[in-house]
Amino acid sequence: MNKAIWSFVLLALLPLQLKADLQSGFFNPYRATGTPVDFESLSPVLRKWYVPQTLLYLYGWKTYEYTNYARDNYQRYVNLFLEGDRYYDLYGNYITRGWRIYDWRQEHPLDFGSSIFKNPRFNSWFNRVLISSAAKGQFYTALTVGEQLRTTLTPLTFSKPLFDGIQWDMQSDKYALTFIASRIDNPAVQRLDSEISEARETVFTNLYGLRGVAQVGDFATLGLTYVNANHGNSRLSVEENSLKGVLGGRLNAENVRRIVVRLSDDSPEDNTGGALLFRERIFIDDVEHPEIKPSIDGGTRRQGLLEANGGDVLTLSYDVERDFVPGVKDQISDFKEAGKIDIELVVANDFRIEVTSNMQTNFTGETVFLPVKRSNGNISDGSNQQVVRFQYGLPTANEIMGFTFEVSELGGFNLRSEFNVNRHHRKFPNQNIVKRQALASDRAEAFYVTASRLSYPWFAYGEAFSMDPNYGTSMVIPDQRGFIDYEDELNFAYEFVDDNDDQDRFPDWRRRVTGGGFVPGQQTTRAADVEVFPGLDENNDLVNDFNQNDNLQPDYVEPFLRYNVDPPEFLFGTDMNNNTVIDRLENDTEPDYPYKRDHRGYNFYVGAEMQPGSKVMVGHLREWLIGSARRNQTSYGLFTWQEDLPLRGFKFRFMEFLRLANDDIPDALIQWVQSPFSAGGLQDVQDRLIAQNTMINTSYLDFAIHRLRPLNVSGKVKWDHYFQRGNQARENRDESFLGAILRAEYFYEPFAGITISPKWKQQYARQVPTDPLALQRNELSEIFFLIGTYDIIPGQLVSESGVEWEVFRNLRQEPDPLPPAFVEDFTTLTLATQFTNRSDYQGYALSTKIGVRWQRRALQQGDETNFLTFVTIFAGLR
Repeated sequence: MNKAIWSFVLLALLPLQLKADLQSGFFNPYRATGTPVDFESLSPVLRKWYVPQTLLYLYGWKTYEYTNYARDNYQRYVNLFLEGDRYYDLYGNYITRGWRIYDWRQEHPLDFGSSIFKNPRFNSWFNRVLISSAAKGQFYTALTVGEQLRTTLTPLTFSKPLFDGIQWDMQSDKYALTFIASRIDNPAVQRLDSEISEARETVFTNLYGLRGVAQVGDFATLGLTYVNANHGNSRLSVEENSLKGVLGGRLNAENVRRIVVRLSDDSPEDNTGGALLFRERIFIDDVEHPEIKPSIDGGTRRQGLLEANGGDVLTLSYDVERDFVPGVKDQISDFKEAGKIDIELVVANDFRIEVTSNMQTNFTGETVFLPVKRSNGNISDGSNQQVVRFQYGLPTANEIMGFTFEVSELGGFNLRSEFNVNRHHRKFPNQNIVKRQALASDRAEAFYVTASRLSYPWFAYGEAFSMDPNYGTSMVIPDQRGFIDYEDELNFAYEFVDDNDDQDRFPDWRRRVTGGGFVPGQQTTRAADVEVFPGLDENNDLVNDFNQNDNLQPDYVEPFLRYNVDPPEFLFGTDMNNNTVIDRLENDTEPDYPYKRDHRGYNFYVGAEMQPGSKVMVGHLREWLIGSARRNQTSYGLFTWQEDLPLRGFKFRFMEFLRLANDDIPDALIQWVQSPFSAGGLQDVQDRLIAQNTMINTSYLDFAIHRLRPLNVSGKVKWDHYFQRGNQARENRDESFLGAILRAEYFYEPFAGITISPKWKQQYARQVPTDPLALQRNELSEIFFLIGTYDIIPGQLVSESGVEWEVFRNLRQEPDPLPPAFVEDFTTLTLATQFTNRSDYQGYALSTKIGVRWQRRALQQGDETNFLTFVTIFAGLR
C-alpha cells in the first residue's frame, strides 16, 4: 500500500520535476530584483540540479539528452546577447543593454575611491566627445563629456582651448547656467584592452566651476562665477574633505623639520632701498619659541639691521627639529606634534618674502621657495615699516569667486565689467595630523571696467583696471606617485586660464596633459605651440602670412613672391605700452588675462568720425605697477583718413599716431622671427624702454591707382620717429624709421593663351636706432620682374617662365672695419620656369608642379649661385 502511494506521488511530481529542469526563474530585465523564489521548482529530489539557461534558450540543449548532429549539424556557440551588457541605475531601474562608455565615481571613505573609466569606444565611436541633451520650449540643457573641449567661463577665471572633463549647460530665454568638473591631475585615459580597468586614486586634485548669467531688464546681464581646484583624499569622509583642500599621501608623509625664509630686493635693478629686517620671531601652535634661532646667511648688516639690496638675498634658516624645546605654555612635547608654525618679521622698504621647508622640494630633493608677500611700491626710506606674520603651509586649493555686469546698446552706451576675489589656501603638513589641518589663506583681487558711448559723429571709450600681483589661476597637481615638484610648472601645474595669444586650438605654453592616450596612467607633457604669430595669420590657415608657402625664406625676400609681400616693419598699428611692437601682434608667456598682473590704471579717449572711415581721437592713459614705482603716462592722438574713389580708379589711406610718453614699465615679449634660410621660431624680445620721456610720431600712407589699367600702381610710406626729451635726450639719440615702397605692374596678352607681365618694385628703408653704437641702415632696392604665361592646354597644362633682376644699394659709406650686419652692394639675377598640370585622380583634384630655378648674386667678394629643381604633386578636394 505504501509503495503504491509513493509511486503515485512520484508520478504526480514527475511533470513538476521536468518543468523544474527547464525553469530558470522569473527574470524581469527592466528591474534589478535578484533571483526570485520559484514555487514550481520545489521538488525534493537528491539528483543534481541542472539549471539550463543560455544554451537552452539558444539551442534547446538539455543535460539529460543524447547529442546527435546527423540531422541537425553542430553550430558554434553564439553569445545570447550578441553585443553589450545589461545595466541598472542607483534605484535598480533597467538602463539599457550596451556599454559603459564613461564613468567617474567618488566614494568616501575608501582607498582608491576616486575612479574614472573610459571605454575604448569613447574614442573609436564618439571621437572623445559625448553629448547628452534635452529641450522643452525655451529651456535647453546639454551634458558634454570629452577631451579637448573649448571651455570659457570668463577671461579672468577660466578659459581653456583644451579642457578634459565634464561641462553641464542649461539655458533659457533669460537665464544660463554652466557647471564644469574635472579630475585635473589625471582625467584618465581610454583603454584598449580591458573594459573594467579604471584609473583609481586616493590622493587627487579636482576642479569645479560654476557660472550663472541672468538677464536684468532689456539691456543688462549679471553673472556670477566660481572656480575651485583642491587636493582631496578619498580615505577621509566627505565632511573631512574640503573645498579648501587637504594634504594626504606623499604630500603629508613627513614632518616639518626645517623652515627657510628668504628676503630680497623686490626691485633689484635700482640696487637701493632693498629689504630691511628689524626683527624675527617663530611661533609653534601660537606659542613663541625664542630658543629656535635662525641661521642667517647673506645680506648686509647696517646700524644693527640686516639689509638685502640689488641681487643680494638674506636667508633665515630655522632648524625646528634640533632647537625645539617644549615650554610651559606648550601643549606638545615634540615638534612632530606641532599643528602649525608661524613666522613673524618686522620689515621695511622694497621687500620680497619667500619661504620653503624640507617638504617643499623639486624632483632632485632641493628646496623650492614660494612667494609669501611683497611690498607695494618701491619705498626706500623705511616709511612702510610693518609686521608681517604668516603661517607656513603647502598649497591645497585655489579658489576664485566673482561677478560680471554688462550693458549692451542702451542708448548707444555699452559697458563690460568683471570683479573677482582669488584665495590661495595652504595647510600645515604633519604626517600625524590627517584631519583638521591648520589652514591659512592669501587673498588677491582683480577687476576691470570698460565703457563706450556712441552718439554719431561723437564717440568715447574708457577703461579702468586693477590686477593684484598675486592674483593667479594656476594650481599645483601631483603626478601618479602623489609627488609635486614645486618649481616644475611644465609637469606639475594646471592652468585655469591658458596662454593662447594666437587664439587657436592649442595653448602656447607647455603643460602636462592626460587623456587622449592609450597607456593606463599615462601622463605626458604636451609640446608648446611653436608657431605663435598673433595678428599675422589673417586668412586663418595656421601659416604665417609672411611665409605662405611655408619654406625657409620669408615671402618678402623670396624671388617673385616679394612683389606683393612687404617686410613687417612696414605695418602700422597702435603701441600703447610703448615697447616698439604693435599691440595686436604681441605674444607673451602669461595667461590671457584682459590686463597684465601687477598693473593698475585707466585709459580713455574721445573722438569724432568726420566721414565714413575717417576719424580723429585724443586720449590719455595712466598705469602703474602695484609692486614698484614704475609708471606709464601717455597722452595720444590718432587720426585716420581713407578715400575710395572707384570712378577715378584711386584709393588711399592715411594714419597718424602721435604720443607723449613717460613709460618705464618693461613689457618683454616672445615673438616669431624668421631670418632668411631658416625655419623661423620664437625669440625673446626685451623692452628697450626707449620711451621714458619721449614724443613718438608714427605716420603711414598707402595708395593704389587703377585708372590706368592694365597698368596698376601702388605704394606705401611709413615714418616712425622717437624724439627723446630731457635726460633721455642726453643719453640716447632719436630712433627713427623711414620706409617707402612703390610698385607697378602691367598685363599684356599679345595672343590668346599668352600673357606677359612686366613688374617693378622699389623699396627704400632708413633706420636709426636709439643705441649710438648700433648699426644704422640706409638701403635702396630696385627689383624688376618679367613673367610670361602660356596655356598649352587651356585649363589643364600651363607653362610659366620668369626673370627677376634686383639691384641693391647700401647708401651708407662703408665703415672700417665692417660690422657683421652691414650689407654691401649686390645684384641678383633669378631665372625660373615651371609647368603646371591640373587633373582629376580617384576623386581628388591633382595639381602637379615641375620646374627649375637658378639664382646668381654678384657681390664684391665674388658670385654666389643657387639652383633648385622640383617635382611636387598636390591633392585637393573639389
